[in-house]
Amino acid sequence: MRRWKVQSCVVLLMAMAWHLAWAGDRPPRIWILPFDNPEADASVAHLEEAIPALLAVAMSQSDQHAVVDRRHLNQVLAEQSLTLEGLTAPNARREVGRLLGATVMIGGSFVKRGQDLLLTMRASDAETGMVTATAEARGPAGQPGRLVSELYRRLARDLGRRLPDLHSDQIDEAPVSNLHFMRGLGYYYSARYNQALAEFLQATREKQLADISRLWLANSYLAQDEYGHAYLELSRLRLGGSRNFRKDEIEAKMRVCEAHLSAEGVETIRELATRQASAKE
Repeated sequence: MRRWKVQSCVVLLMAMAWHLAWAGDRPPRIWILPFDNPEADASVAHLEEAIPALLAVAMSQSDQHAVVDRRHLNQVLAEQSLTLEGLTAPNARREVGRLLGATVMIGGSFVKRGQDLLLTMRASDAETGMVTATAEARGPAGQPGRLVSELYRRLARDLGRRLPDLHSDQIDEAPVSNLHFMRGLGYYYSARYNQALAEFLQATREKQLADISRLWLANSYLAQDEYGHAYLELSRLRLGGSRNFRKDEIEAKMRVCEAHLSAEGVETIRELATRQASAKE
């Protein structure tokens, strides 16, 4: 019996050591919360979802940190019978953060002051709920991305390796100052896909924004099961040879579309995309 107990303890200790080693190897996991709009200003309401989405898009390019996936969050909220609005209580946020495996929470608030936007960004420890860094700035309401970039870098500097240090092109060269794109993100993440499509379509008219806006057009179509339209946008991206996105991400989305389209439909869309690409040259 003693020998069995010793063996059992050894196995348990080995399992614990493996678990701790595995947990230590995991990258910090960041949960980006919707930003508060305390004055309920409809003219900037899209920023509630657009700011977190912009941060998530930029941080997803880092392989040193993980960002909580929105689908995972929705699943956990459903299991806990909660909504995003129900996360205002600190205890609820900590519990959901624990279930998500988050280590850092990023949130904040904004208010419009004339033509300016006053933006506050906070980072909190997901386990204790304590605020570990905060930053505030004011700038033109029509260029919210510049504020997002400035404040995020302050948080990353103050927290060191707990947040990814983004390269300049990951935010500054992204469509952060384009209101159509920002509104599109806000509409997309609040499941208002038709409005998101209209905004992303407007954003494609700017050369710098064309590729990333086309990707989000495809995402909006996919969210509504409009596989033909999504496949066309993805085909345009693939033909354009953009380096802004991972090839496997585009291919995976195209396979989803192909599973819902006929072979004839796929071929027709490909030919259309090729003709449109040739017409631009």
